Amino acid sequence: MNKALWIAMMLFLAVGPLCAGTITVIWPNGGEALTQGRPNCQVKWIAAGVTQNIRINLLKGGVVVGTIANSIPANNSPFLWTAGKLADGTMVQPGADYRVRIRAIESSEVDESDGMFAIVAPAPPPPPPPPPPVLLKLKWPNGGENLVLHRDYAISWESIAPDTVGKVQLDLMIYKKETEQWMIGVIADNLPATGSYTWKAGEYPGQTAGAGQYRIRVRSMTSNDHADSSDAPFRLRPIMKEIGKSPMMKKAVALPGIYQNHHISSYTTFPSNITYLPPEAYQGAWNQVIPGGCYAGGAHSLAQVGVYWYPYQNIMVGILMRARIHFELNPYAGQAGRLKSAKLKMKRLHSVHEDANSGCGCGENLWVLKAPMTSFDFPAIGQRIGVDLGTSEFTEDVTDIVRQWLDGTVANNGLLLLGAELPCSGGRKCASCYEATLVLDIQ
Repeated sequence: MNKALWIAMMLFLAVGPLCAGTITVIWPNGGEALTQGRPNCQVKWIAAGVTQNIRINLLKGGVVVGTIANSIPANNSPFLWTAGKLADGTMVQPGADYRVRIRAIESSEVDESDGMFAIVAPAPPPPPPPPPPVLLKLKWPNGGENLVLHRDYAISWESIAPDTVGKVQLDLMIYKKETEQWMIGVIADNLPATGSYTWKAGEYPGQTAGAGQYRIRVRSMTSNDHADSSDAPFRLRPIMKEIGKSPMMKKAVALPGIYQNHHISSYTTFPSNITYLPPEAYQGAWNQVIPGGCYAGGAHSLAQVGVYWYPYQNIMVGILMRARIHFELNPYAGQAGRLKSAKLKMKRLHSVHEDANSGCGCGENLWVLKAPMTSFDFPAIGQRIGVDLGTSEFTEDVTDIVRQWLDGTVANNGLLLLGAELPCSGGRKCASCYEATLVLDIQ
């Protein structure tokens, strides 16, 4: 071999390795903890003498799990990386044994993190701040009630901070279709922060409202921040007139029931451990067992009763519904001697009775109210009237009760429709809606 050629080859073999390029990973290089999904994490390296594009791979436990970046210039350090995200959009799971490997695509230069780094799950967001306490709450009427014009009713409200709320004012809110706005009429003012007010329905100073839909609002007289109104409209209706021309004629009078339906606060165990739910939660739950047919003519056009136990945020809660059924008997006051009979007719328009193998059966009870029922707190109740779950319609003789209502020996507080409200494991649906009519046979 030519001596000059041999010397040139030896110099190439000796000098060639000294001129090879190098890649050195700078970050992450071991010991770091990167939050999964955090943007703009800087993958850094030094590429000396490397002219080829590079690829950045992510390794877990020494095995390549994907590519972070592919075919980028070797001098493009740092590369901004969303921690844990691969080039195809996949997000890897948190773990403590990750490394990055940087390799020249068409040559042998390569390096990887000296030690393992961690990808950790992001911290959960802080819970939202609790809502400010409601300092003033209207208790009744809260929507759906049927009130007779000029009859006495007790508007009730309460405050948990009477010193802050101060004196309050009661307003009658009147909806005007032509302007699509609620107009305000003042019923009374300078009232205590918690209390009740006897209202002749529809009346406010100098004026009387007609039949229609209304709301009541209670508000602080010192701060508009403290106010509450009926959740839904209630109805004012005129006094029913008696059928017939002569007091001595026999009259058949059918009085429709006036209903007040009320959701009781939900429970995890009854009757303690109250779980307060937002109104839309328990209304949405109740709608699963009471269909639209039970709302025909208005949300409270029928008496609703029952209990529905269902899961809510990893607990079982019970939605309870009670109903007061009232009959307007004032036109017949003092006529107990003329009453031949009084029949209560109950028609069930919908029912769901599913005990879900809970071991406690569904049940419904109708009671004569001995005490006024303005807040739906459980009152003292009197005589029980049987409710037959096996029939869609039934009639009960209530002549003795109605006579006592008419002669004034017992106050006409109406009837209370209750369901069996014991908590049951496994879930349970017991619900009905009723139409009630009181038929009077008057001589």
